[in-house]
Order: sequence, then structure tokens, then C-alpha cells
Amino acid sequence: MRNFRKWLLTAVPKSISTFLRSFRRSYRGNLDRLFFPAWLAFQCAVHRRKAVVVWRTTALGDIVCTLPLCREIRKRHPGRLLVYITLRKGYDHLVLLSREVDLIYPINHVYGTPSWIFSSSRGLFGPIDQIYEPQTIEERTDFKVGGTCHLVDDLASSCGFTLSDRQPRLFPSPELIKNTQMAFGLSDDLAKGRLLIGINGGHTWPVREWEVAKWQKIVEMIHAEYDAVILQFGINLGPGVPDEYDQIKGVRSLVSGLGMGDLVALIASCHLVISIDSGPVHLAGAVGTPVIGLYGPVNPQYRLPPASPSVGVASDVPCLFCQHETPVGHWKTGCPYDIRCMKLLDVQAVFQAVRTILSKK
Repeated sequence: MRNFRKWLLTAVPKSISTFLRSFRRSYRGNLDRLFFPAWLAFQCAVHRRKAVVVWRTTALGDIVCTLPLCREIRKRHPGRLLVYITLRKGYDHLVLLSREVDLIYPINHVYGTPSWIFSSSRGLFGPIDQIYEPQTIEERTDFKVGGTCHLVDDLASSCGFTLSDRQPRLFPSPELIKNTQMAFGLSDDLAKGRLLIGINGGHTWPVREWEVAKWQKIVEMIHAEYDAVILQFGINLGPGVPDEYDQIKGVRSLVSGLGMGDLVALIASCHLVISIDSGPVHLAGAVGTPVIGLYGPVNPQYRLPPASPSVGVASDVPCLFCQHETPVGHWKTGCPYDIRCMKLLDVQAVFQAVRTILSKK
């Protein structure tokens, strides 16, 4: 797709090419509005098929949870090109590993709605049969209504689908997994029989985070009982910004240092992943890695992988799972009860879940 852009820029007169390059620099990616219709028309002509487009650009976990929807869309639109539009920051690689779509068009920024794609592409060239924009019930109601079904089903129902197979799947190749293990120095550890455990503590919405001191305690408890290498995933606050998540000891920190392919391959290599309600929970489920999810405002039965080994751990407070209330009991950063659901989540309960899963393995 990038080669197509380069070809298009060289095919037009120099004055137009200069304008387009300037336009792209000025508007940080809005050139996709011009490129996509031409690219789609070209692809449809080459493959001699019309297209069906799926649009989802935000939230790593949500994108994973649209993959079963893509399978159903293919059944409903046999013989069509299935095109997935998502963000360029690695989400395109993620969708590629699913093998659920024919083509991926990565964009630089979120434009709000895909109406420009539908109108320009269909109106000018006519190659689109249907466009799907899966959304959660919270998004569709501006967080006035809380979701009361699994995220996979919620996203599918917003597009008018009932799923027969609800499990997202990703397929990192054996070569990718092996090369990633070697690149991060894990081959010898695995050869010696050491456990590989991934943890993901943040950053995300404050109402979903678990305090660093408790993550540190879990790491110490694991090392005291198991011969394990603990990999720390997630993102930090940025270069030069003090971040207590960067101070956890006894881990190999890979925070903000992984491409999407690396992250999927490492999670596939792990014997267990422990995570707050965030993307790595869904990635673990999609590659079949056992996962422990830490939950407060969100009910784990609506987020844990539908058909993979998983345990959800939560505290015991009256306001638990408030995101499923109507109206929703919080808004990402706000909580009338000082996020007590996560602050009271017990370290021992999480470690007991670790013992339960590792005893089965």
C-alpha cells in the first residue's frame, strides 16, 4: 500500500505531487482521504471483486474482539474483498496476524467516522458493497448506557451480527516466535525450563490501574515460589517523565519497547500473563496463553477470552462493575468512591489465581 502511494505521487505532475506532500505534512495524515479511494479502486480492479470495509481505529483489545465479526462478515459477503481500516501504529500488523481479512489499509489518525471513505469511494468508483463500523454500547450512547454482554458480542451486534464462533484468534508464525525469543534473550531461559510470565500494569484509564506496590509484591511472591522470568509489558508516560511503573524490580522491562509483532510473539511464548483490563488480556486469549485479569469497574465475564484458560480477580465492594450500570458509574478518570474496587483488590487473591493456573500447567 505504501508503494502504491509512492507510485501515485510520482505518476502525477510535479506541481500536484508537491502540493500533496505538503498537504500530508500539514494535516498529518489527511492525505488518506485522497489516497484511499484510488487505492481501493485499484485493488478492486486487480482482484476483480467489490469490497466490504471494516473500520475500527481505537483500542487494541477492541480490535482483537472484532476478529470474530470479520469471520461472520466474510460469510455474509462471499466473494468480496474484506478490507480492514485501522491505525498504522501496529494495529495493522495485528489484524494481519489474524488471517481474517484480505487487505489492510492503515491510517495515521482517527477521523471520527468513516463517512468520508464511504461517500468518496462509493460515489466516485462504486467498489464498496458495505461498510461496518463496530462500536460498543458505551460508545453508541456516549457512556450513558453500560454494556451487559461480552465485548465480542457487543461489537458484533452493533453491526447486526450474532456470532457462531466468538473466540478471537491470532497466528504468529513459529519463525516470528523463535526470532523474538532470541532477540530478547529468552531462548536459554526456556531451554532451562524456566517459566515465562508476563505482567501488564498500565498505563490506561486510572479506574483500571492497580498500584505499583502491589505489582511489586506479586513479582516477589512469584520469584519466591517459582523459577520464573517475568516480562513487564505496557506503556510508560514518555521519555524523561518520572513513572513509578518503571521502578518495579525483579522484571525484565519491555515497557514501551515492543512492536506489535514482538508483543504478540512474546505473549504467545508466556506460560501465563497477568494484566489489568487492557489489550494484553485479549492478545493472550487470541494466542491461547492462560491469563489472569484484574478487574474493578468492568465485569470479567464480559471481557475475558471466551474460549481460553482465564481467571478474573476482583475485590468485594458494593459498587463493583459500575461500567455496566445505566448510567455508567464512572468516566475513565472519575469515580465517586475513589476507585476503591481496584485499591482493595487483594494481592493474595491474585497470587492464588497464579498458583491455580500454574498448578494446571
